[in-house]
Amino acid sequence: MSFRGKRPRSRLKGIHGGIADILGEDSLNKLMGMARLRRAWPDIVGPMMATRTEPIQIEHITDDGYCLWVAVDHPIMGQQIRFLRDDIRKACYKLAQISNLHKISTRMQPGAGIKPKAPKPKARHLSFAEKRRVARDVAAIKDRDLRKAAYQAHIAQIAYGNEEENR
Repeated sequence: MSFRGKRPRSRLKGIHGGIADILGEDSLNKLMGMARLRRAWPDIVGPMMATRTEPIQIEHITDDGYCLWVAVDHPIMGQQIRFLRDDIRKACYKLAQISNLHKISTRMQPGAGIKPKAPKPKARHLSFAEKRRVARDVAAIKDRDLRKAAYQAHIAQIAYGNEEENR
């Protein structure tokens, strides 16, 4: 028999409503549109231009219109954005659900661009002889859990280490 009462049931709610109450529905929609736009930017302008340009702000300019500010790292990229403005507007509506985009302006910003993420390192396959050598190295550790952790750490260090060091 327990003296404690039952744990109350959780009443989880979506965070969209709470954030919309704090920021306002319009501001939240603008933030979500900007996040979708940044995610889709390489698909909109292409991978080469995406590494040298990035959307930085959506500004309200008229009653129902918006201006997209794009940071560029070179004037040539700004010119290219101006050439592609109609295609960018269509792609913004299609991929990021941003409507009423009337104007696209550029701003020089050194280092602008969405850099691609570095690929995850891949572990190389270890031979049985390498694993046996590591097992012999940690065999003197008496505590079983510690020995297992040291073995796994040493194996990971060898598998993910640089190719030059492993040979």
